[in-house]
Amino acid sequence: MNFLSVNIRGLGSDDKGTWIRKLRSSNAIGFIMLQETQFASLEGFDSGRFWGQGKYECDWVDATGRSGGLVSIWDPKRFSVSRVIKNRFFLCIRGVSNDDGKEFSVVNVYAPQKLRDKRLSWAELDGIIVQDNAFWVVAGDFNCVRDRTERRNSKFNALVSNKFNDFIDKVQMHEFSLKGRKFTFVTGNKCSRIDRMFVSWNFVNEWPNAEYRALAREESDHCPLVLKIEARNFGPKPFRFFNSWLQREGLSVLVEKVCSEDFGNVSAQIGLMRKLRCLKSSIIEWKKRWSSNEAEEEYNLKAEVRDLDEIVDDRDLTEAELWVFDEAKNRNRGLDDFKKKDIKQKARIRWAREGDEKY
Repeated sequence: MNFLSVNIRGLGSDDKGTWIRKLRSSNAIGFIMLQETQFASLEGFDSGRFWGQGKYECDWVDATGRSGGLVSIWDPKRFSVSRVIKNRFFLCIRGVSNDDGKEFSVVNVYAPQKLRDKRLSWAELDGIIVQDNAFWVVAGDFNCVRDRTERRNSKFNALVSNKFNDFIDKVQMHEFSLKGRKFTFVTGNKCSRIDRMFVSWNFVNEWPNAEYRALAREESDHCPLVLKIEARNFGPKPFRFFNSWLQREGLSVLVEKVCSEDFGNVSAQIGLMRKLRCLKSSIIEWKKRWSSNEAEEEYNLKAEVRDLDEIVDDRDLTEAELWVFDEAKNRNRGLDDFKKKDIKQKARIRWAREGDEKY
């Protein structure tokens, strides 16, 4: 799922809706974050003109008079919301990506101008940006830069910058290298980089080559920021199920146990995805256990048969030894039968895929 963040500087113009729709379509955006809506109330507002065709869901924070305001819009087919946290200066949407079942928390930020208000909003953000298994994306207009080189022909406040960097370090967020334009806000001859995107470190580990780019300004003096997650989906990993497994002990009990588990209060689609993923991993672990046990058993059985064969050269086997000899050979044949069935199934699959060999 790709993310778009832009300070829209007011929602009133129809051209802005067309602009955002084109950006969403051309960059395959699944989640949009808009800052500075300048609407005291969005009740009854047609936010669909910023999304375009297809279903969408949205939430917002009203502006205070003509100041601030936030809107987040997302594709419900790709993102299922579980919780919403609102503040005058940020909007946090927490949910699950329907693409892969991963938990995401997406924070849309429009930071205040005064340092005191910044500190208060950063402190509240610090309280909700927890280091858990969720992937965090924090984006918006922070009304602050991180060092002197991010401003041109405008005042640099070292104290505010230091406090901002302290906040980023404290919540352990990471910013990808920005491609495209160096400055994200331009008015007259004044330039600065106050629009940014941060992600959690587990996000970096999962998508280390995600593309982070500042696009051209058209309907706002702020650059739209796009975070594109690198496509690393090479298709589902092969999971081969052999018919011989149905004849082994423990499989039916394992399947019944996993299918009866409760995977939380989630949608049917997410619940089924998690159940199948858990079933797959459980079967793989079950297969590893009996494979290891059978390999050890086969080694011991062959050793017993070999030892008894050597004894036959010197004397007749006792009744007990003869029983052990027969049972060991029968068990070995049973294990070999399982292997032959698996080899036969592999051969039939390969023939179905590749056909007869061509001479």
